[in-house]
Amino acid sequence: MPAGTHPIDVFTAVLQQAGGSVERVAGSHDVAAAIAAAAHEQGAREILYDPSAVIEGLQLKMKLAARGVDLLPVARAGDKLPHLRVSFTGAELAVAETGTLMIGGRPGGWGLASVLPWVHVVLVRADDVFADLPAAFARFNERLSAGERDWVWITGPSRTADIGHTLVMGAHGPNALRVLVLQ
Repeated sequence: MPAGTHPIDVFTAVLQQAGGSVERVAGSHDVAAAIAAAAHEQGAREILYDPSAVIEGLQLKMKLAARGVDLLPVARAGDKLPHLRVSFTGAELAVAETGTLMIGGRPGGWGLASVLPWVHVVLVRADDVFADLPAAFARFNERLSAGERDWVWITGPSRTADIGHTLVMGAHGPNALRVLVLQ
């Protein structure tokens, strides 16, 4: 990373090259507006989400309801699950040099929420964007030592070219990845 370059700027550039997008948000109202925009673009009224400390701390349910969007926890999605177009999860950390997000830790609904819907919106705190893999792995090792074993690492939207060497977006997961960096 060039000297003087902020990790969030590097993360943004690298993730954009991988096909994702990054939006910096200043608080819960900005987060709710960005999530609602993603939902409205997909014609969705309900968003699949996995409750996490960072998400619940923002008290988004009322803010989103005022924008015509409801958060539906994975645990209560039931038969609606295959039809939900947008999901929302929190990320434990991001790696600037690779444009990668780490989601999970403990068992939960984040697995389905991160791969099933067409659009995956992810919230990560600015303080959890690390410049490089060694810095990120130091944090990751702390979490592993605490017994957390369920993780997914995401770099950009889902893509594959394993059949006929033709690039297909969204084959094994979301077609779009939108990251909200909470300042």
